[in-house]
Amino acid sequence: MSSQQPYDYYSQEQSPQQPYPPQQPYPPQQPYPPQQNYPTMAPAEPGRGLAVAGLVLGIISLVVCFLPYLGFPVSIVGIFLAAFGRRSISRRTMATVGLVLSIVGLVLTVIITFFIFVAFMNTHQ
Repeated sequence: MSSQQPYDYYSQEQSPQQPYPPQQPYPPQQPYPPQQNYPTMAPAEPGRGLAVAGLVLGIISLVVCFLPYLGFPVSIVGIFLAAFGRRSISRRTMATVGLVLSIVGLVLTVIITFFIFVAFMNTHQ
């Protein structure tokens, strides 16, 4: 074994190397083929979100119709959102279902509120 230090290999002088031969030039590139025209995004359809919101509030209005302080506002907002959501062509049926459910929820809220009011008045006479 020699008494070489670990990095002595790199500090030793190397024999001169011959220069590399000149590199061949790259061949000329072919032009890229023309790009296809991809369809652009269609503009957002008005009323899509309103139709979904009207349907959700219509379902909720049926659930909270027993609570007049929640049934009235949820039903009325659901009617407005579903009515404005009917502008959407693709979700018109969804908005119509939401409108019908909100109206049914409002009618049930009025009927239940009437019965609660009558029952309350009969107990306090």
